[in-house]
Amino acid sequence: MRQLNLTPFSELEALGARWRKLIEDLRAGAAKAPEIMAYQREHGGALPPQYTDVTELITERRVA
Repeated sequence: MRQLNLTPFSELEALGARWRKLIEDLRAGAAKAPEIMAYQREHGGALPPQYTDVTELITERRVA
């Protein structure tokens, strides 16, 4: 809500487009989740080879 309230009126359409993209990406990721989780169960928690674990990058950004 803060982002919406602080965005100038002329930039609201672009903000909406960014949020729509985010929602689409989340939905696509959620659809893949059961398949990834099944792979992890079978491979000791490892991600499928086409994925990259970015947990450390995210943690570093929160600390910085």
